[in-house]
Amino acid sequence: MTRTKRWATGIAMMFLAGVTGAALGADKVNINTATEQDLAKLPEMNEARAKGIINYRKSTGEFIQIDELELIPQVKPIYSKIKDLVSVE
Repeated sequence: MTRTKRWATGIAMMFLAGVTGAALGADKVNINTATEQDLAKLPEMNEARAKGIINYRKSTGEFIQIDELELIPQVKPIYSKIKDLVSVE
């Protein structure tokens, strides 16, 4: 492979990685605006856990960091499974 082809392939790979990363970010559930139905899309999320997130948000205000989910007793057991699937944006 010539130097130019390697360069073009590298640029294409970086572009595709950027598009994929942006697409993955779009699929995240925003825990500051999510409804119970939105939260239900997360793995192992049930009604009690979703209500725990919403009640925490109502009582303390918006989440600043995702790791605040660990402060919610119902959510702590599944935190590691959902932390990469949620956002605070």
